[in-house]
Parts: sequence; structure tokens; C-alpha cells
Amino acid sequence: MDDRYDVVVVGAGPAGSMAARTAAQRGAKVLLLERDSTVGQPVRCAEAVMFDSVKQFSDIEERCVARVVKGMIFYAPDGTQVNVWVGGQMGLILERALFDRRLAEQAAEAGADILTRANVNGLVMNDGRVEGVEYVRFSRQRRVKAPVVIAADGVESRVGRWAGIETRIPPQDLSSTYQMVLSGIDYDNEKVSFYFSNETVPGGYIWVFPKGEHTANVGLGVDVTKCGGVTPYDLLNQFVRRRFGRGKIVSESAGGVPLSRPLAKPVGNGIILVGDAARHCNPLGGGGIHPAMVSGLNAGEVAAEAVEKGDASERFLRRFVHRIENSILKPHRRNYRIARAVAKLSDELMNATAREVAKLPPEKCSLRNIFLQAFIRNPRIIVDIMKSLT
Repeated sequence: MDDRYDVVVVGAGPAGSMAARTAAQRGAKVLLLERDSTVGQPVRCAEAVMFDSVKQFSDIEERCVARVVKGMIFYAPDGTQVNVWVGGQMGLILERALFDRRLAEQAAEAGADILTRANVNGLVMNDGRVEGVEYVRFSRQRRVKAPVVIAADGVESRVGRWAGIETRIPPQDLSSTYQMVLSGIDYDNEKVSFYFSNETVPGGYIWVFPKGEHTANVGLGVDVTKCGGVTPYDLLNQFVRRRFGRGKIVSESAGGVPLSRPLAKPVGNGIILVGDAARHCNPLGGGGIHPAMVSGLNAGEVAAEAVEKGDASERFLRRFVHRIENSILKPHRRNYRIARAVAKLSDELMNATAREVAKLPPEKCSLRNIFLQAFIRNPRIIVDIMKSLT
């Protein structure tokens, strides 16, 4: 590998691979560094996306899709079931390891160099400017210089922190997650299901996402500050025993999902943060694949422009922030306010709302109407939520 590039991308998830592919397509010399030995593994993701949200960025090969789903079910704390109207939209449960690998392959096909087992452990700095990275590979310390570094290294980005950007997330804005792949279970395998309860899933929800006829991703995300010392693993085990009995665990994973406002300043001199590193997960539901791809694409475009213009200053790179204002920043700031309002709903209110919504015609059971029904019953937060929906 050369020791000089135009753009170095740290992390080969959807954001990083999309950034590398886009910058390379626009003529930049790109190096993509991945800490793990295989792109896409281990999988720490519920793997659900809307078909239209990713189709615009990449052809979705059949091998990358575990299941097509065409429905959504909400379960209130008392078990009341609401079939959510999705208007004919199609959802996908990905084979995330294969999906991520395909995105990395597309980056390579566009001309990007890729190194796995490359653990970035520092930045090359010059007078407050980022000018490259340092990394370890096969126990050897290496250095590569580039005018633009794109940090796609995940939650509470170390690369961003080394550049002087505050990436730490308040505990109440970081959802602690645990997921199992369960086989040998019976469930509605044509829909994604969500279970809500302040008692059993404090500050979050449980999901069941189909992977096969009798196999599913079953996981939860919780606010650990509300768990009273009980771990997410314990909470998920309790749910699995109640709901599925003797299902067999195929794999397990744990992680953290940022449910905060997006970073106000995801750029600096010579650096752009993307995806989870920039807190681009949807604060309302935790979905991160689509916003990661959006931010990666835009970061790759801006990085290539910066190289072409010979200007990698923070001022120039702020074009990235302007480009994602309407697609990521504005809706995620709104969704953060909605999420804070949802967190105030009691189990009793959720039960009453579910029973009322379940009476509506199917086409009226939209997410918007569910939220509005809930907040109509809680006048204290109705003003906040209506502001968020405008």
C-alpha cells in the first residue's frame, strides 16, 4: 500500500464503504481501513431497512436479503395488538454481513484500496489539522497521509475525539442493546414486531425481525439508567422465556445505539464524521443503515471536491453539514423531540392508546395517528409533539 492518499476512510460499515466508493468514483485516491479481519463481521445490527431507502444507493443482491416483510405490529404492555398501516411499503431483513461486504466490494470496484485488520490508533496532525492516520497491522505500526480523513468508526468515535470533536454521548441518549438470533420458534414471520413496556423494557422496546420461517432476530434496546441494575441480557432472556419458551440461540451480540441529536459539528480541519460516529441514527427508532449511507455518500462527494480544490479546511468541509440538513439533521432533531415525548408515556396510556387505535380502519392505523392518539391523552406534552410534527 502507498503511504499517501487523497482520502482515508476509517471503518468499512455502510457509511465508510459508501464514502470510499463515492470519493473514488469522483476521482480521488482512496484507502478504506477496517479493524476487523472480515468486513461486515461481527454483526451488531437488527438488520431491518425499508427497500426504497437503500435501493437508491445500491442494487440489493438476493443473497443479501434474509426476508421480505410487508407489515408491522405494535404490542402494548397489556398485549393489545396494533397492525400498523405501512401503505404497501416493503421492508427487508438483511443478511448484514453480506450486505456490508457487497458495499465494500463496490468501493473496491470504484478504485478504493481496502485493508482489513488495520486498527487505527492515532491521527497525523499538523498545526491543528488532520493530515492522515496511524494504524497497526500485523503488529507493525504504520502511517498514511491524506488531506481528508473520514471517520466512520462508530459510536463515540475515537477518531473524532482525537481530532478534538466531542463524541461522547450522555447515558440517557445511548440505548444499550442485546440481540439473539433464535431458531425453532413460532411467530408471525411476515411482519416485524415491536413490544413496548416501561416495566419490562424501560426506555426502549423489544423487536422481533423475521430471518426465516422459524428464525428471527430478537433483541431489545433500553435506557440503562432506568433498569435498576438489571442488565439488557437479563431483560431479553425474560422476554424470550415468556414469548418463545424453548427457542434455540444461534448467535448473540451486544452494543450501543446513539439516540441523541446529531453532532452539531461533525467536521474539522481535514476530517468528516459520518454514520454512527456523527450520531446519524434515527433517535426515534434507532435505524442507522439508511442515514449512514446518506451521510457516507455526501461525505465522499465533499471529500473529493476538497481534494480537487486543494482546500480541506473546516470551512470548506462544512458543505457536508449543509448537504445533509434536510435528509438527516432536520428530521433527526425533530425525531429526538418526539422520542423524548414518547419516553414520558406510561404503560397505562400506551394500553389505552393501543385499544383505541385498534378500533380504527386499517388504513388509519399509521404511525402518525398512533402518536397523535397517545398525545391527545396527555395534554402536558401535546404542544411539544405538534411542534415536532410541523
